[in-house]
Amino acid sequence: MKLLSFFAPDASSNAYLIADQKKLLIDCGMRNLPIPKIDALLLTHCHFDHIANASAIQKKTGCEIWMSEAEAAFFEKNREEASASQFFGVDASLQFKISKRIRDGDILDLGETKLMVIVCPGHTPGGLCLYEPESKTLFSGDTVFASGYGRYDLMGGDASDLQRSIARLLRLDVQELYPGHGPALKEGVNEYLKSISI
Repeated sequence: MKLLSFFAPDASSNAYLIADQKKLLIDCGMRNLPIPKIDALLLTHCHFDHIANASAIQKKTGCEIWMSEAEAAFFEKNREEASASQFFGVDASLQFKISKRIRDGDILDLGETKLMVIVCPGHTPGGLCLYEPESKTLFSGDTVFASGYGRYDLMGGDASDLQRSIARLLRLDVQELYPGHGPALKEGVNEYLKSISI
């Protein structure tokens, strides 16, 4: 799997580009990342610090935008509230078209890379993680970080759901963890996940 990581300093968030037969960008920060031509942009969840650049990227590249079915439904009811932009007083561009709604258990086929979709409610109602079994890589969005887990006190968050989502991740064999914020974790990931307590 050919993986490029981007750091979006305006939101202190991460974006990841998987370059295969299809090029998939995972999250996109708030503005102006040096993104090449891509086929799809997958949004792990709808908070503004992960999606505010989506409209500009879609216009620039013509890419599809993917989101989980549950997250898309939550987001489209009230984009400003669901994105938390209203809560933080951030003026974010949220008017983009969701091209594809994906579900738990779906396999995203990029060519050699096959990503398993794991919908992980808790931080938001339909946030998701992506697992690549061959390399044992987990893209965790804001469900878990290399130190801690996502907050659950914003609109749509739920501590019990987050706990259950993390318990699901324990069933995976993870060697590398790429979160939505902070550094990647490339050793002792399984043991670390077991240590998380909400």
